[in-house]
Amino acid sequence: MINIDIAYRTVLMLANSDIRGNVKPTELRLAINDAVNEIAEEYFYEVNRLLNRQNRGFINGGIENIPDRIREKILHFLVEDQLLVYAEPYFNLPNDLRYIDSVFYNDEANVEFCKDNRNFRQLSYSKDTKPTLNYPIGLQIGTKIKISPSVINDKVTVSYLRNPKIANWSYVVIDGSEIFNPSSSSFQDVDLHSSEFNNLIVKTLHRFGINLKEADIVQITSNEKGQDFNQENAS
Repeated sequence: MINIDIAYRTVLMLANSDIRGNVKPTELRLAINDAVNEIAEEYFYEVNRLLNRQNRGFINGGIENIPDRIREKILHFLVEDQLLVYAEPYFNLPNDLRYIDSVFYNDEANVEFCKDNRNFRQLSYSKDTKPTLNYPIGLQIGTKIKISPSVINDKVTVSYLRNPKIANWSYVVIDGSEIFNPSSSSFQDVDLHSSEFNNLIVKTLHRFGINLKEADIVQITSNEKGQDFNQENAS
């Protein structure tokens, strides 16, 4: 997780004076969450791109294995072995599901998913490919899945990548000013791997027309910390 208050104050610090006075918490919340969704979706493209480079010998292994570092960020969103509720003839998928990782019946039989309804029906009714309890098949239909053989109506679990939680800088208004209030029931830190802090700030600032790079943020924040240190020691 990334501390929402630090992210909020960093964005305001880096914004120019014309924008700083106009950005409202609701606008910043929208910008941050839009940036979070962009970052989360980019992981899959980056893994495929970097795996291609790795297969061509351009990327080292171990600590320097960049695809593995990205996988760590993806696994931040992994939810394992959630029991699905059956409502004939479908199993309902979790509300926060983004992508299915795997589905199992009775903790042992891996459900193989079909690409479309035609493929599902062909496999279900063909003598040679008819699914069994040990080799079931499935079809995702929106927020539900259908499994064959149809006698399967329980003991189905899913492991999946969930959607990021909605970040919210909760606050109270005191003397006309918004004051951070982490005790609010609506409070939520930024739901990303902690290493994404600078990337989050860059993408959030882009949404306000401010174009900085991660190196710029590192330099500016380092200068701010140095100024704070000097002031503390001078007082």
